[in-house]
Amino acid sequence: MHDSAAVEKLQAIREAMPATTAHTYLNTGTFGPLPSCVIEAMRERLQAEWRQGRLGAEAQTSLLACYREARRRCAELLNASEDEIALTDNTGEGLNIIAFGLNWREGDEVITTNHEHISALAPLYQLRDRYGIGIRIADLGERGERAAEEEIAKLITPRTRLIVLSHVSFMTGARFDVSAVTALGRRHGLPVLVDGAQAAGAIAVDVQELEVDFYAFPMHKWLCGPDGTGGLYVRRTALAQVQPTYVGYYSLKHEQSGDWELHETAQRFELGGRQTAALVGQSRVLRWLAEEVGHHWLRERIASLNRYAADLLRDVPGVRLLTPQPGASGLLSFTFERAEPEAVVRRLAQEHNVLIRSIHERQALRLSTGFYNTEEELERVARILRTWS
Repeated sequence: MHDSAAVEKLQAIREAMPATTAHTYLNTGTFGPLPSCVIEAMRERLQAEWRQGRLGAEAQTSLLACYREARRRCAELLNASEDEIALTDNTGEGLNIIAFGLNWREGDEVITTNHEHISALAPLYQLRDRYGIGIRIADLGERGERAAEEEIAKLITPRTRLIVLSHVSFMTGARFDVSAVTALGRRHGLPVLVDGAQAAGAIAVDVQELEVDFYAFPMHKWLCGPDGTGGLYVRRTALAQVQPTYVGYYSLKHEQSGDWELHETAQRFELGGRQTAALVGQSRVLRWLAEEVGHHWLRERIASLNRYAADLLRDVPGVRLLTPQPGASGLLSFTFERAEPEAVVRRLAQEHNVLIRSIHERQALRLSTGFYNTEEELERVARILRTWS
């Protein structure tokens, strides 16, 4: 990075995210660093509640406005409509909402892949144990190099009810062609549920372009938002395919007649009140990323750093890259024959203050190239691994 304006911008971003200078922070795929504006927004909200209380018409109006703003910002991020967004605690909640919202029968089948996170698999295992459904696993290759739609197509039967896959593999950083899978789903009348945990905030996600039915994502990873915040996109035309498993105050219309009726929007999947300060933080970070950092800039930087890290690691003895297409996401996975993955993670943290993670499913290591990272940090990691003993 030689452009002085870009250098100044990166420096300002890193100053706003002190965790990025407290460590060599290369694990955004687990937790992203929080920017100062999020902490300030959450503090202001909590202090207002502390001083004024949380009762009365004005407080209720303010609270509902916070919810609407969070949904609106999420919709803006995904190119969706506000009424297609349900607020969630995390990706797993969104995946559970859809998985348990179908009317399963014994012998029904779901198709997923060998690149899925436990947050996507656990609901399917529970459905298998509770209802006797079958789980068919599409083999996308060790690295995720095979075409998802081709491998999934081989497994479709008359009993298939749902397709579940990640947009980006948490194991290898492979990006799967969601549009091709949703087109396959439409040809067979099958809804598609996407785990967007490693995509939202790292790559462009346009649900209209993807033509996806359901898309779950967290705020605490690439979007650098507060814990306990996330979202679920439910395509308006797919709303009737899913029934809420839990319902509560926020799921319902509240009309004077007293009739029990669900919202005609994705809000029907929201159970009740959330931590309002966290929702304010969610909205604030989405605004910061869109208006101050810039999505195009940050995605280009994430991809550029990812490719640079791959080039550096290719020259390190003992390293074998697993990521099939560096730059396709913010994750870069590799095996390292000189040491066990957990030992590498531990030593990097304890001796060098470098934070990455291991992927036990592949006996591999994974680093995240965040938009706030520097080329020098990646060079340092490659240098440490090159001299590993």
